Amino acid sequence: MDSAGTWSQYSSIFALIVIGTFCGQLGLSIIAPFFPAEAKEKGVQGTALGWIFSIFELATMVGTPITTRLLVRSGSKPILVAGNFLGGMANILNGLCWYVGDGAPFIVCCLLLRVVAGFAFSFESTAGYSLLSALFGQNVSTATGILEGVNGLAMILGPIVGSSLYGLAGGDSHLGYVLPFVVLGLVELLFSLLTAILLPKLPSPPQSQPSLFNFSPKVLLACVNCVVSGIALGFLNPTLQPHLSAPPLHYSVQMVGLVLSAACGSYAVVAVGVGALDDWAKGSIGPQLMALGALLSGISYLMLAPLPLQIGGQELMLTPALCWSSTVVLGIGVAFGLIPVYKQLISCALHEVPQERELAASSLFTIAMATGAFLGPTLGGLLLELVGARTAYSSTGILEVGLAIVLFLVAMTPAFRRANTARSPLLGSA
Repeated sequence: MDSAGTWSQYSSIFALIVIGTFCGQLGLSIIAPFFPAEAKEKGVQGTALGWIFSIFELATMVGTPITTRLLVRSGSKPILVAGNFLGGMANILNGLCWYVGDGAPFIVCCLLLRVVAGFAFSFESTAGYSLLSALFGQNVSTATGILEGVNGLAMILGPIVGSSLYGLAGGDSHLGYVLPFVVLGLVELLFSLLTAILLPKLPSPPQSQPSLFNFSPKVLLACVNCVVSGIALGFLNPTLQPHLSAPPLHYSVQMVGLVLSAACGSYAVVAVGVGALDDWAKGSIGPQLMALGALLSGISYLMLAPLPLQIGGQELMLTPALCWSSTVVLGIGVAFGLIPVYKQLISCALHEVPQERELAASSLFTIAMATGAFLGPTLGGLLLELVGARTAYSSTGILEVGLAIVLFLVAMTPAFRRANTARSPLLGSA
């Protein structure tokens, strides 16, 4: 930590990071309950819908190395302010996309604005996570849990706020599409102004851009797990509304929003506890926690779309009880899968300068999460068209359970444990 810093200053910094994360995630999570149905009215089909969701993450992946370079040159404060500002503008303009033509014009506008939003998120995530180790030291997993818990809270409120504003403005009228985007965009713009005014002095960034390849081989397990956890959560975005609105549940847009909120709520509640547990164990059980997360995520998908099996002459069907319990289990599984990752990345970083190590871990964490969240909606939209939601969910569940077994077995091998102390980077030196 910077010697000039005080606990009060660091608390203020973290509070502003948390609020900024909340505002940004709230603005991103409003679309799941109503966007698929509204986009279909504008001529958007399954694969294009998946791309509109997932190109945000692709932009985050591409934008993160650029963000890292900008952060080294400009410091964290301008990056955090710019992230909220760009996110707010992208939301407002996305709402106004309704007034462009149907089909290709609407799709292109949505894609471009989601790219801007992805760059904005890379600003917020990379800058925010790079400060956690400097602010919290060895308790970085607890800080990660708090930050991700706030993300989960925003993901709970996002669908509720989005579907509520959608209904308030007339539902399937054009204002039902416009109002959620404009309101949340204005909130983000307001917070970007407050951040510029209130954010105190931040810990100094590194003097040079750190290499993203200077990690021990052990980092591969954490990255693969992070990607798969992102797939598990992002898969729902283009698929859950069509799945739950079909027989046997026939859920409305508002009910789909509440179901999504159940997953995010369990994630928010469990995330802080998982972070505290990982810190208590000093990161030694991180791989086992990640394996448990993959197992729970797999079970949840098998519950959400039961395999087409006959038991007692009756085919397994999705019931309200299975629907709600499965989404709760999914949130818990993703929390166990994601929260230990950042501390694992820091422990695998081989950079000699602490600031470089923290920024490299933050960048790699953002890229890995974005990769998973990119593949999730992309595969979700594609499989929804090819095989339907039920088969897609069942297949995802089986793959997750298989991954859990692999993660646990690899984590138990002596070679993997020795890799924790290896000093050879993945590709060359820093």
